[in-house]
Amino acid sequence: MDGFLLIDKPSGITSHKVIEIIRKKLNIKKVGHAGTLDPLATGLLIIMLGKSTKLSNQLISQSKTYEVEMKLFCETDTGDITGKIVNREKPRLFFVKQIQHTLNHFNNYEYHQQPPRYSAIKIRGKKLYQYARQNIPVEIPLRLVKIKKIKLLNYSPVEEKIKLVVKCSKGTYIRSLVKDIAEKLGTIATVSQLRRISSGNFHINQALKLAEVKAEKIILWKIDENILS
Repeated sequence: MDGFLLIDKPSGITSHKVIEIIRKKLNIKKVGHAGTLDPLATGLLIIMLGKSTKLSNQLISQSKTYEVEMKLFCETDTGDITGKIVNREKPRLFFVKQIQHTLNHFNNYEYHQQPPRYSAIKIRGKKLYQYARQNIPVEIPLRLVKIKKIKLLNYSPVEEKIKLVVKCSKGTYIRSLVKDIAEKLGTIATVSQLRRISSGNFHINQALKLAEVKAEKIILWKIDENILS
């Protein structure tokens, strides 16, 4: 069984857990995914089966698009609402023009981003989140990323939330971007919702729910490098 399977990952489970479920449902050993989604996040997870795992680097290197919701005036240790609150600010009102001006700074913007402490990046053989959980300080190398497009979808002063759509390069951490946007806006924020809606030429509308994956009915995207261009 070779090809791609597009899954709409639910919130609350890891990307690795999705792999385990697919492996059992389809009774196949060689399974991988093209780009981790945090447990909180939902949306498009490209599953590679059999020989298609050889195209992992090409798939991972493609641009991603996300819908993200920022919870203002609140900062957590993980960068999203699953973490421990480490800082709060008194709520205040922003003008939409202020928010838009801040977002314009990040439009088509390439910069060296600081990945979150709670991430799977490996340093000296250990993942960053392992250092964080043990409260061991470690220097985190910056990553060159590009925010290709960013758009304001909604601002709710009552809920203290900003909703955005972001198209970005590989390696971009949306949790870090939210922190950077909030800092530019003169406040703090954390990710309250995150959904990947596209990766390269693949879109969430093409994806299956995990419950819909059945060996006898599955239709795979075939290995075709043209679809990756």
